[in-house]
Amino acid sequence: MKPTIAVVIPNYNDSNSLKQCLDSVYKLDSVPDQVLVVDDQSTDNSLNVINECIRNIPSAELVVNTVRLGTMGALNEGLKRVTTDYALFLSSNDYLKPGIFTRARSCLHKDGYPGVWSAMVSTVDEKGQQSHAYPSPVISLRDKCLTPNECIRMASWLGHWFTGTTLIYHCETLKKIGGFDQNYQGLADMLAALTVASIKGASFSPESFGVMRLHAGGLMERTSMDLAGLDIILERMVDKGPKLSPQLFSKEFCDVMQRRIRFTAIRAFNDNSWWVHARRWEGYRYKLLSTVSPLVGKFRALQLFLAFILLRPPQDVFMIIWYRMFGTLFINVRRKLS
Repeated sequence: MKPTIAVVIPNYNDSNSLKQCLDSVYKLDSVPDQVLVVDDQSTDNSLNVINECIRNIPSAELVVNTVRLGTMGALNEGLKRVTTDYALFLSSNDYLKPGIFTRARSCLHKDGYPGVWSAMVSTVDEKGQQSHAYPSPVISLRDKCLTPNECIRMASWLGHWFTGTTLIYHCETLKKIGGFDQNYQGLADMLAALTVASIKGASFSPESFGVMRLHAGGLMERTSMDLAGLDIILERMVDKGPKLSPQLFSKEFCDVMQRRIRFTAIRAFNDNSWWVHARRWEGYRYKLLSTVSPLVGKFRALQLFLAFILLRPPQDVFMIIWYRMFGTLFINVRRKLS
């Protein structure tokens, strides 16, 4: 029997994009078995839009939080109510493409119910235009199943290869690790996916099955820009990660992940305000970076190059060229030819 899949959609004041999101879920060739829309105390007309879209759909349910819980809190509320084998947690800004659940069910069944399934996504701007392939790592040019040990090796090599818009979790395993840790903020879904994959394996399909809407002020951007808060998150990862998946969260892995995440945070800044905080980071790499960066303060590109060389591991150069650039190019060419 093919696995059952739910879609959980957290929403806060996204009435402008909600209809497109919900329509994309129910106008697929293969629809989900359960849909939960979790409204996090919206003040716009989101509730009217949701009720209008789902009123004739028996498998859909609206959950209204009594207090604001934030994005991850809303996801966990949905997870509590999921009754299916798997769940996709879909942002109300994003939408799905035809074929996603047909492919996911087939792969999950064939691969023996792994911890996660994921695929590629496209991106659009806030107006829904300028569509591009999101350059996430293409770990295989055909459907691929990874064992837990292979997921751990891949995580050490790449960091991660997931895109949240198409990321489907095994619900029982996700619940066992405590769902999405709200203290991780914008990193919660990525760290949850890595943990679940390291416990139960992963499945991957190299096609775009979702569309992610790029917009300023998102949760990941806010997490990256709060460097003091990010330090607390990374300390929590070092402390909590090994308790959930000791083979994944080794000392070496945590060190590399911290450096990768801090590089991402530096890249998110448009000015040099990160310098002061970077002096607090311990280790020769950070000391050298905080010393040299002010000397080339006017040259942003050179700053980022230095940060990349000092913070990212050497294999990341190969990863970007092979898994991202060549992989994404191959997917785009194959999409145009099909």
